Amino acid sequence: MRLSSTLRFVVAVVAVVVAFCAPSSATAQAVDVIRGRVVGEDSVAIAGARVTAVSLSGNVSRRAISDNSGRFTITFPNGDGDYMVTVQAMGFSQKRFQVKRTADQEILIADARLSRAMTELEAVRIEAGERTRAIRDDRAPDISGTERSVNASNVSAANAGDLAAMAASLPGVTLVPGSSGDASGFSVLGLTPDQNVSTLNGGSFGGADVPRDAGVSSSLSTAPYDVSRGGFSGAQFNIRSPSGNNFLNRTMSLNLDAPSLQWTDRAAQALGQQFTNVSLGGLLSGPLKIDEAFYNFSYQLGRRSSDLQSLLNTSATGLTTSGINPDSATRLLNILRAKGIPLSPRSSVNNRSTDNGSLLATLNLAPPGSRVGAAYALTFNGSANRTAPAGGSISELPGHSGERTNWNGGVQGRHSAYFDSGILSGFLTETNVTAGASRNEGTPYLDLPSGSVRINSALPDGTNGLRSVTFGGSPFLGTSQSSSSLGYVNTLSWFSRNNKHRLKFTSELRRDAFDQDQTFNQLGSFSYNSLADLEAGRASSFTRQLSPRVRTGSQTVGAVSLGDAWRKPNDLQIQYGVRLDGNKFSAGPSENPEIERLFGSANGNTPDRLYVSPRLGFSWTYGQGAQIPGFDGAIRGPRAVVRGGVGVFQNLPQSTLLGSALDNTGLPSAVQQLGCFGATVPAQNWNNWLANSGSVPGQCADGSVGSPFTNTVPNVSLFAKDFVATRSVRSNLQWNGPVLNGRYTASVDVTYSRNLNQPGTYDLNFAGTPRFTLAGEGGRPVFVPVTSIDPLTGAAAPRDSRKQSQYNVVNESRSDLQSESKQVSLRLSPMTFSSKLTWNLGYVYGNMREQFRGFQSTVADPRTVEWSRSGFDSHHQFQYTIGYNFFDAVRVNWFGNIRTGSPYTPLVGGDVNGDGLNNDRAFVADPATSADPALAASMRSLISSASGNARRCLETQLGRLAGRNSCGGAWTQSAFLSVTFNPLKLGLPQRATLLFQVNNPIGAADLMLHGEDNLRGWGQQAMPDATLLYVRGFNPVTQRYTYEVNQRFGSVRPAVTAVRQPVTVTALMRFDLGPARERQLLTQQLDRGRRLPGQKASASILNMMYGAGGVTINPMTLILRQTDSLHLTSAQSDSLATINRAYLMRLNRLWAPVITELAGLTDTYSHDEAYAVYKKSREASVDMLMELAPRVRSILTAEQRRKLPPIVASHLDQRYLASIRSATVGGTAGGPFIFMGGGGGMAVPSGSATVIVR
Repeated sequence: MRLSSTLRFVVAVVAVVVAFCAPSSATAQAVDVIRGRVVGEDSVAIAGARVTAVSLSGNVSRRAISDNSGRFTITFPNGDGDYMVTVQAMGFSQKRFQVKRTADQEILIADARLSRAMTELEAVRIEAGERTRAIRDDRAPDISGTERSVNASNVSAANAGDLAAMAASLPGVTLVPGSSGDASGFSVLGLTPDQNVSTLNGGSFGGADVPRDAGVSSSLSTAPYDVSRGGFSGAQFNIRSPSGNNFLNRTMSLNLDAPSLQWTDRAAQALGQQFTNVSLGGLLSGPLKIDEAFYNFSYQLGRRSSDLQSLLNTSATGLTTSGINPDSATRLLNILRAKGIPLSPRSSVNNRSTDNGSLLATLNLAPPGSRVGAAYALTFNGSANRTAPAGGSISELPGHSGERTNWNGGVQGRHSAYFDSGILSGFLTETNVTAGASRNEGTPYLDLPSGSVRINSALPDGTNGLRSVTFGGSPFLGTSQSSSSLGYVNTLSWFSRNNKHRLKFTSELRRDAFDQDQTFNQLGSFSYNSLADLEAGRASSFTRQLSPRVRTGSQTVGAVSLGDAWRKPNDLQIQYGVRLDGNKFSAGPSENPEIERLFGSANGNTPDRLYVSPRLGFSWTYGQGAQIPGFDGAIRGPRAVVRGGVGVFQNLPQSTLLGSALDNTGLPSAVQQLGCFGATVPAQNWNNWLANSGSVPGQCADGSVGSPFTNTVPNVSLFAKDFVATRSVRSNLQWNGPVLNGRYTASVDVTYSRNLNQPGTYDLNFAGTPRFTLAGEGGRPVFVPVTSIDPLTGAAAPRDSRKQSQYNVVNESRSDLQSESKQVSLRLSPMTFSSKLTWNLGYVYGNMREQFRGFQSTVADPRTVEWSRSGFDSHHQFQYTIGYNFFDAVRVNWFGNIRTGSPYTPLVGGDVNGDGLNNDRAFVADPATSADPALAASMRSLISSASGNARRCLETQLGRLAGRNSCGGAWTQSAFLSVTFNPLKLGLPQRATLLFQVNNPIGAADLMLHGEDNLRGWGQQAMPDATLLYVRGFNPVTQRYTYEVNQRFGSVRPAVTAVRQPVTVTALMRFDLGPARERQLLTQQLDRGRRLPGQKASASILNMMYGAGGVTINPMTLILRQTDSLHLTSAQSDSLATINRAYLMRLNRLWAPVITELAGLTDTYSHDEAYAVYKKSREASVDMLMELAPRVRSILTAEQRRKLPPIVASHLDQRYLASIRSATVGGTAGGPFIFMGGGGGMAVPSGSATVIVR
């Protein structure tokens, strides 16, 4: 659809919603909605009932009063979906129960039936409504089931907080490393990283990392059927800052790396792969005012540095590993010195360093007494990074590099309010306003043209190495880019009175602007085919951009969506809706009428469009889980959940999409460039250029313009009139539940995605007329005459392949390509709790195919479209974690990933068909039939020595032109090992954590088993060299190219791999400096009515809170209450009852005087003394439970123990009990030393969280 008045209508709607729904400039955050109805035994509504909900994670309470119909609503901004609810009414017994999201509910139902006779404890299962969220941020897993949470323990210490690495820790996600200091990205379903989007609390997020100690929740979703979430065709990476918390947290962390703690081979040392890293982080969070105002501030600062190894200082081992003979390196340096070309920057650069820092800060305000349940939040984020030098490989001299600096920052305001009266009764509004800015700039060391020379070296192992080495100045680092963004999102939800529907209307508006200086290659680049050519000053080509490439622009993006989550039966939720996205660029390229006249396509087209995205999904829960409830009032989960759906997921263009079209209009005012080939390359005088960069030539030799080897005409970039952004039609089906009689929990997900409107370019000025075919190359056509190919260098001048001589390339961006993604994902983990062993296993099968046009990869007519395997395709991936607790002293965790390698294409290093692009696939010469004896001998040598995958790829294509992505990369393995020490065993404070992480332990095994000289490459990233042939010349008589075979084609052997991953041991220290959580719970409760507003807790209330011994539950009582569910025999019940009676009697004798003392404290009581009394009794209580736990476990059968949820099973585990004896650590039960796996984690309703007096 073309964008016209329709988008203006969308913008007008958004403006109306802004005025109507945004009571302030703050914005919406994640909101859990708890709704219910209070009735008596006769089902008559109870008005005026007092309902209190307390979050289990943060001990934050919010209250409501039931109306005349007995109904109430409580909202929790940034909620976690797990609460204890207490209902009190005059003349009725109090009722307490857990409300928890068990699948994907958007409304948490808390209906309560009060009794006049006795206190009743009831388990409430979430029914009706949607998931608990009405927000873009969506912390709850989406209804599709494709939303997967990132487990921080699956991310190595070096990558903690890096968003791309966090996403890539999930099975089926591929990391796409950044280069020259730029941020990394990730690929899902074989799609490019630019089809993904990141959000922070539902608002757009332009950063690449967050502090590792920030405590954020993060997840990745590929098919959310909630239409309020959009702007991507790949995946949405969601980051949620921590919600308000009544607990004080003060933590500091320190990560240390040093070469002395790293192990690698001599070649890696010579290549500068070892490094030093120091990183300091921390977190400060807590309440400004209990239950009302909270703060959270995290930071991270670090520096990583390594020796800068280059041709100037590396050893012979480093050079030969890089494919360069030491004699060749010496010869190159002597030639450069003789020509006066600086080898290093004016100030010496001895190491490569990266300085980085990041912060994330949030202020939350949620007044419990607000009539509309209003909540406000303000979040600040920022990061900065500086890398010098930006490059740093052996094949780049230090002077050719420079510095790269980037920073980004943002502020976000959020507001939410629920209206329970008036004409807006039943409406929830959530608003999010974001503002952000970023800058990325580079500075080259030298103001000189760039040079590259191809070095052919005879190496000691008998092979030849072909390597291009760069020198002079950097053509890429003299650029900069600034961007800014201002966005608004509002979600307006309406809840039906029966909680069967949640209608959600979302409106979004965002303006993105940029300012770029992309003047690449402003001083030009010379290419040399050999050292002899360099010494003789005989360059094969010279290219230069002759005019600045500075541009500015902006784009406005708008969206509206309307969706409903409908739950007709209680176990089935259907989510459906439609989303409308639109974009409008502020200005387009300057019109060049000549382009439309010559090629029939206007260069002023801008892709301003409207997009419609319908979606339909479902979530079905069935049966009842085998595990019993974990505590009084706890819910019992379903047997399993089935999810699925189908929908359209629409990406939106980047604001910088028009950049090339703005520059390359073909007008005299547009970007102009120069290309000289062969004999037309100007003479080189590096000494003059060093003294005066203004003397660098701006024309070819002798001012020649008529030669086919001279190109001074402009390029043109434009968009097809029907160009649209990428979109995917995607469907999935998932099953999740326990298997094998409750021993394990399993998940199976099948996803199919048809990815439409994938981008590609089409050269409108390409004539496409074959002038001749190359002899002995399978009929490969060449689109320039023989006279346009330089015999000496083999450089093909593309000028004669043009339709119109006044223009060079006329690239039209099209969106007519497709790709197809099929993926099956399996996950398995144990259900039962264990303090000794934990593990999980994931497997992903993927099959990704894509269309491509010959201008991207060709052996024939570049205009044709073909299908091939995707470059991101990896058929098989296994991911696993395993951890074991040795003697309660050392905990060892291993995280591993095994996957098939990515495919690659055998290439020619040069343009052999004359289309002006280095996109030619190689002809795989058959040594038995090749007419070129030297080529046949080289191919025979390569095939005999190539790695298995590369050899198979070549042998299956002998005598043929290679297929795109026809070679498969080798299987790769990666892993890291964490070793954590129990601080109590080392005599350290319990709240100190000492951990050593071994990165690449598989590489250590390789070194130990095979030695440095016979490494297999275990644990290394496979990066095969895809260039099979290099052009050395051309014979115009025989019409054949002279090729040199790259003997390192496809090789991943460490002996010929210049990039290594050393075995590193990182020391991590973390200190929890805040007060223990139990102390905070106790003092917060005791301060009520003393130092804080509220009512003093009576002895009876304190007894309810701490009568279980100061721990969360009495496991014997809970087991006895589930006699039928556990199928306890009479003998088992009697034995457990006897143990329980004795335990309760001992507890009463221990705690009765303590309760009396705590209840009678004066207003000026001492926190230290009160906690000391509590702690002494708690330790005695835990000691009793530790004594009884083995007896209780022995009474139960293995099948009965499997039915115990983690919270119960843990309280029968002596290791766990010992870890919480004095207090929990860092706000988590058991602290970092105890595994909390099994059954999906533990909900821990501490006493103060379940019973609290206001």
